[in-house]
Amino acid sequence: MNSTEESINILNSSPDSKLSEYKLGIERITNELVRFGLTKTQAKVFIYLGKYGSKTSPEVCKDLKIARTETYQILNVLTSLGIVATEFSHPARFSAIPMEKAIKTMIKAEQAKVSMLASKEEEIAKLWHDIPSFVTKSNEPDGEKFQMLQGSPRIHSKMKNMILNAKIGCKLLCGAKDLSRFYYSNLIEIFESLPLDLKLIISSEAIIPQFLQNMNKSQVRNGPKNMRSNQCFLIKDDDELLIFLRNANYPPRNIFAFWTDSKSLIDSIKILFDYSWENSSPIRHEKLIIS
Repeated sequence: MNSTEESINILNSSPDSKLSEYKLGIERITNELVRFGLTKTQAKVFIYLGKYGSKTSPEVCKDLKIARTETYQILNVLTSLGIVATEFSHPARFSAIPMEKAIKTMIKAEQAKVSMLASKEEEIAKLWHDIPSFVTKSNEPDGEKFQMLQGSPRIHSKMKNMILNAKIGCKLLCGAKDLSRFYYSNLIEIFESLPLDLKLIISSEAIIPQFLQNMNKSQVRNGPKNMRSNQCFLIKDDDELLIFLRNANYPPRNIFAFWTDSKSLIDSIKILFDYSWENSSPIRHEKLIIS
């Protein structure tokens, strides 16, 4: 292998390279690592170390074309997370721990954060209730509320609460990528299990996946042809709306949504949903595929 070939790796290979066949798998692994809290560049460095063995910081910097200062920072972060080990040598060399152990390490770290917050629940609640409220009651009606939400976990949690608190029904419009993420967050399972008036519109290019097989087919439709892949929103009981400003076309941590109970805005989006429903096509059993 000559020097030109040696500089090519699975992360920067060209479409005509033999290594390009692994690109899809690398992209999927990268997206999953992002869901565990890494940035795309951090995931890229971890994958590189895992597939090419121990490297020095200058080697990582050169092969992945990352700025020197950023490379040092990334390696320090990955080391502090416990998924990259440092070898005592000069210059220092860095190596990735096995993928299975790395995932378990990241899961344990997230579980530890959740456990710590849960252990503080009663203490914080007691302190809160010990402090008197100084709200002055007014005869004016409550104003409309708005809330900005960022990141898949926070947004999906809000959506679950909306669906579970629904008394009449929910309307969900989304693209194929959104549907996949909702499925892995158990949102679809909750959505289809409720004995309510439920309607789901999926973008027209999406093939209806197998995990919707238990849902009443009259409640699911393929959206109109002019429906864009960046459109995604949930309406609950005509009194709550969550609309994505950045949907699943972005990494999980960059997803951005807007929640409101504004009657005028909900009515406007409801008109859009009803129009899309009327101009959508019913799905057929033979369109179902295993996802």
